[in-house]
Amino acid sequence: MEMLRRQKENIILVDSGDLFFPPGSIAEPLGGKEKEMIDLKIGLYLKTYNLMGYDALTPGEIELSWGIDEIRKISRQANFTFLLANLLDSQSPKPVFKPYIIKELGGVKIGLLGLTSRDFFLKNPAPEKKKYYLAEPITTARKIISDLKKKRCKIIIAVAHMPENELKAFAQALPEIHFIVSGHERRLASRSLEVNNVEIFMAGTRGENLGRVDFFIKKEETGKRLFSHYQILPLTEIYGDHSKTAGMVNQYKARLQTLFPAAAKTALEGDHDSRPPRPLVYALPSFVGDQACISCHPEQHQAWQKTPHALAYQTLIKNNKSTDMTCLPCHTTGFGEVSGFADVLENVQCESCHGTRRGHPDNGQKFPPVNEKQCLVCHNPAKSPNFDYAPYLAKVRCPAAR
Repeated sequence: MEMLRRQKENIILVDSGDLFFPPGSIAEPLGGKEKEMIDLKIGLYLKTYNLMGYDALTPGEIELSWGIDEIRKISRQANFTFLLANLLDSQSPKPVFKPYIIKELGGVKIGLLGLTSRDFFLKNPAPEKKKYYLAEPITTARKIISDLKKKRCKIIIAVAHMPENELKAFAQALPEIHFIVSGHERRLASRSLEVNNVEIFMAGTRGENLGRVDFFIKKEETGKRLFSHYQILPLTEIYGDHSKTAGMVNQYKARLQTLFPAAAKTALEGDHDSRPPRPLVYALPSFVGDQACISCHPEQHQAWQKTPHALAYQTLIKNNKSTDMTCLPCHTTGFGEVSGFADVLENVQCESCHGTRRGHPDNGQKFPPVNEKQCLVCHNPAKSPNFDYAPYLAKVRCPAAR
């Protein structure tokens, strides 16, 4: 961080969206302690981004679905710009957020504009659907590019939250843009994707990588030419924690423990017999738990105990995330089935994949085999970017029932 601050005048830091809320939270707004947990996480992100000196964030569809008025309130806590040109107020019509900013590096003016796809279904409250709308990105961008050129910007960067096919069409239509920082598209690309001489950058998801592009303008006989070099920097343990950010994270975790004291106490202290700590377990309406499966399926249960699924909750404990609502759905069984955090069975048990078993086998119900679609609920690009169905299945496959 100290080096970053000394060099900040030569750096532009941007985020392309879906930062504050976990994938899946678009489905339904949270309330109570779960909402308070998300608010804590938002506060943590804002404080750390402010500390790092971020320049801009383009909200994604998950942020917007949380409520545009809510995101406007959140943006007031940021020392950086919420950048989005094509979200307009229906009455004005003016952009809800700032459409673009201009930065100057080494005497060169750089224009940054934020855009999001119109194709996203924004699950906003009904009044907001009348109050706001998304304009067509290419048409919006053309007007802004014209303004940026008039203001003598030599480099134009779009922070665009769009699926890959739309990013390509966007680049094809607007060769005046030099770089596109991609959001929404969660795949990791070690090299830039070039379309019509426009470079598109995809740095993956979950904050595991930093996408870095170095660029400079060189004078040649035929005029000036832009050169760039893109690279992915995996944020591994070789990058130590900054003292201030570490303190903020510790405060966040301490507050989580006060929100969910019983589960946090269990996770911190563990059982007296030194076994791995366990989450609170309540009787669920449909789940019976792995112990109910042993009598008829001992061979399958024994095989399951040797799989990563049987240790899924323990990985949260190891990383001090046993109270993190964004992780629990995929590391437990039955999360949120009744009333949220406390209603979970530890680890990814039989019923996570095979379905709930209340009444089985007496009701004679038969269940279809597990398929890849079920795995993708958790092992999707947002949460498990390296997922490969065949080898992953081999690690957790149960022996066939006899």
